[in-house]
Amino acid sequence: MLVLLAIATLVNYLGVETTTRMNIALLSIQIVILFIFLGAGVFAVAHHVGGAHFSLAPFYNPQEFTPKLVFSALSLAVLSFLGFDAISTLSEETKGGPSTVGRATVLSLCLVAALFVAQTWLASLFVPGRTHFPAGDATNAAFYDIAALIGGYTLKFLVAVPYILLSGLACALTAQAATARLLFSMARDGKLPRALAHVHPVRKVPERAVFLVAAVTLVLGMFLVGQLELLASMVSFGALISFLLLHLSVCVHFVGRGKGRNWLRHLVLPAIGFVIIAYVLWNAEVSAKIAGGLWIAVGLVVLFWLRRNAFSQPGSAGSFWQKL
Repeated sequence: MLVLLAIATLVNYLGVETTTRMNIALLSIQIVILFIFLGAGVFAVAHHVGGAHFSLAPFYNPQEFTPKLVFSALSLAVLSFLGFDAISTLSEETKGGPSTVGRATVLSLCLVAALFVAQTWLASLFVPGRTHFPAGDATNAAFYDIAALIGGYTLKFLVAVPYILLSGLACALTAQAATARLLFSMARDGKLPRALAHVHPVRKVPERAVFLVAAVTLVLGMFLVGQLELLASMVSFGALISFLLLHLSVCVHFVGRGKGRNWLRHLVLPAIGFVIIAYVLWNAEVSAKIAGGLWIAVGLVVLFWLRRNAFSQPGSAGSFWQKL
């Protein structure tokens, strides 16, 4: 973890161009490994390795399908697909403006979903009729065991070791870059200490925010190294809360403030998304609810403090409320 964090911090410190090149290289290697797995998997299914055969049952099995099953998997899906929202944090360093950011976000979601479904469907063909694995190592290593069935130890090693290390580094790079720029923008707007809004004059990167993210990551990694499930549930809970407020803000901005009258896009779809996310949040783990609730309480205290300070300064209250 320390090595990956150090590499990610160094690359982000060198500038967004270096971060971009590193991410492209890591993504290219991961795609090559993924297509090796897909190719070997298709070949193995065609030769009925392990009794596998092409089937659409993994997509829909009427004996196992229930709405509760789908909703119970949503929280895991949210955690698995987290990261696409990081694209928006780089909007100020993107050529093409907001339209490019929007297209990149939708395109990344579509591509990731297609690749995720393809490899999951292919892997499930080698465990026909299996709906669960025993708790513990059998569950954690299920995908890698399937890779071993498809291509032996070589494919298992290729999927497990290089893929995990490369994807871990790629995620660390992206998360650190996105979080650092979020802290920078909040500091620039006066919501965080101004020191975090400092930009390196040569590399054009908010290096103080980058180093702060690295320090927080290191501390959390040390104290929560044995609580990965709790940490994952907290991340998922926080993401769901932000997505919930995002759906609400779309309705308020376009319908409440009269910025648009496309009822399907600005009211119906956000309302459906709000209900689905609220249901998932309601069924989240208790520990995640407690930790997330405490974090929200801290945020509300900070918001109250900022509003009170805004009112205490003549002429500043109006602009502050408009920014909110």
